[in-house]
Amino acid sequence: MKSNSLIRRATVSVLAIEMLCALGMASIALWHEQATRMHALDESLRGRSDSLIGAVQDAEDPGDNVKVDPEEFSPGKGEQFAVYNADGWLVGASQGNLSAVPLGPNDAFRDVTVRGHRYRVLQRKALRIIDREETGGQGLRRPVTVVYAVRSDHVWHQVLEGTRFYLLLSLASVCLTALLLVLLARRLLRPLNELASAASSIKPSALEFSPPASALETAELRLLAEALTQMVTRLRRAFEAERRFVSDAAHELKTAVAVVRSTIQVLGMRTRAAHDYRTGIDRILEDNQRVEELVSRMLTLARFEERARGESDEAELGTEAAIAVNNLASYAEWRGVALNFAVDAGVKVQMDPEAIQTLVSNLVMNALQHSNRDSEVRVSVRSNGHGPGKAALEVQDFGTGISAESLSHVFERFFREDPSRSRETGGAGLGLSICKSIVENAGGSIEIRSEQGKGTTVTALLAIADE
Repeated sequence: MKSNSLIRRATVSVLAIEMLCALGMASIALWHEQATRMHALDESLRGRSDSLIGAVQDAEDPGDNVKVDPEEFSPGKGEQFAVYNADGWLVGASQGNLSAVPLGPNDAFRDVTVRGHRYRVLQRKALRIIDREETGGQGLRRPVTVVYAVRSDHVWHQVLEGTRFYLLLSLASVCLTALLLVLLARRLLRPLNELASAASSIKPSALEFSPPASALETAELRLLAEALTQMVTRLRRAFEAERRFVSDAAHELKTAVAVVRSTIQVLGMRTRAAHDYRTGIDRILEDNQRVEELVSRMLTLARFEERARGESDEAELGTEAAIAVNNLASYAEWRGVALNFAVDAGVKVQMDPEAIQTLVSNLVMNALQHSNRDSEVRVSVRSNGHGPGKAALEVQDFGTGISAESLSHVFERFFREDPSRSRETGGAGLGLSICKSIVENAGGSIEIRSEQGKGTTVTALLAIADE
């Protein structure tokens, strides 16, 4: 699997940004240097063309055209020119690659390339006024067009020479930045490495985690360190709960099996009448049924705890609750307890029908078992829970109630307030644990309120399914 290094990615990103900035600055420097030198070249061209215009002389014959006096002007190295009269005839030119610099379409600066050499060309119109004796001192007006060219190859060489310093400085800056980034990143990531090392020391046999001080002192890592600490704490509690569950389950099963075995041993101690054997076998079957019920409840609890949240389908809470209540109606009648049911129709929740029926059955069964004869158990489903988008399932009895000391433990597995575990009130203390697992698996919450001698109310708040 390909490894992605945060240090490498951050370094490359910063260097790429710096390189782009350096290229941008170098481009600006090149443009500015080129513009400055071309402006200086243009001013030089303008001055040389002024000198050329001053060297334009009239011909000896008044009817002849103008000419360029070579004594008055000579082009410099790499410079060439041409002078045209008003009719567009060439009246003077230098010798060189251009021979006679041609006229362009407009009077302006332009760039031309001849035989691999670049030239900067200025074309301008001028008016030369020449005094002649035969005109009685009146100057002759001679319009001319001057085209002056100078080699511009050296300009780009000068531009590169002028910006070489900036380019080298930018390259050195990028290299230095890369080195500093690597060193700085290693130093900055040291708290993260120490946190990772501390986290790697966590083992199932030793669920302890102490975040390093460097991680706690780093604002960006403090939340991660605290989250790891809380996670390890929750894992430790979960492992402890699992160990208690296994221990309690083993104890419950061992006790149930011991009861069955002791009954069989008593039956086999001496010869008995057929009636005694039948009574003993019935007791064994009853005890065996309790073992089966215990195993079934343990499997039910495990099934609901392992089910991932959000896997359930939608179901109507009132309809499924009514099924569970009707199933317990005969049991309630046998115990002499009135079972009243009120429901708001159309309340849908994100739960399986089996889960709803199991939840209601356990809550109602607990309420019936702890209710006195001729008392009442109320079951209600309301669409207006303790918050928007919440449905409330409530089971209320007026029985013996729960002591304040036991109230905080009633959702623990295998917890029973009655230490005798008699058949009259009997289960194994898993009913409310199953209820809590079902409700929390559906993203809800469950609470219990009770007062000894006055009764108990259990309320499950469940999120109403989106339409």
